[in-house]
Amino acid sequence: MADKSQLLRPGETLDDLILGGLRVIQPMQGYRFSIDAVLLAHFADLAGKKQAVDLGTGSAVIPLLLSQRNPRIKVVGLEIQPAMVERARRTIQLNELEDSIEVMLADVRRIEDTLPRGWAELVLSNPPFWKKGEGHLNRNQEEARARHEITLNLDELITGAVYLMAPEGSLAIIHRASRLEEISRIFMNHGLAVNRVRLVHPFADRPPNLVLVEGKRGQTGEAVLEPPLIIYSAQNHYCDEIKQIYGEA
Repeated sequence: MADKSQLLRPGETLDDLILGGLRVIQPMQGYRFSIDAVLLAHFADLAGKKQAVDLGTGSAVIPLLLSQRNPRIKVVGLEIQPAMVERARRTIQLNELEDSIEVMLADVRRIEDTLPRGWAELVLSNPPFWKKGEGHLNRNQEEARARHEITLNLDELITGAVYLMAPEGSLAIIHRASRLEEISRIFMNHGLAVNRVRLVHPFADRPPNLVLVEGKRGQTGEAVLEPPLIIYSAQNHYCDEIKQIYGEA
């Protein structure tokens, strides 16, 4: 791997993804990835996929994880915040994955300026969870824009995703479980059918707080409701499935 001393800047940390020896550069103050990205990267169906796009790639964690699941897949991460793009590019260089991952500065609302229509068999996104006026708005602008729909709302995100999707492509997202009905409605408005849903619970005895959703064009039939995903078996102890993702089982 590249010499980390040449790629790490003041005010940044170098963190281990615990998967395939991957490392990610993150700011001490600002947006830092969470388990959401890990769950989405492992929920996505990679069968037959040669090209994928991650909308709002942030630290490029999702492209990194996809590259470990399928080293032959080409992944483009799109991000609107220049500082995050620059940091993600250094992360890709650090992990020596320049041949399979590219991070581009882009506005999803003007996606046609970045990539051609139908370019990807798979589009993914871990988008801002909170609408304008909802939740606590972080004073750090990088974090605020990553967590809240300040720059891009859900309908705009899915509009861009549909533009990028190949005819037989799929879209996979992770979001707040409370917005599942809204997600389904927006999918339908854009000609997508929800075909896979998986609810994510923090603990077995608690309601779901997240949901993983996959949609496809022209899909018929009922959506497959997959078994719930439980994160923790006890405080600070992952359940077996999460341990398997991290190779700890």
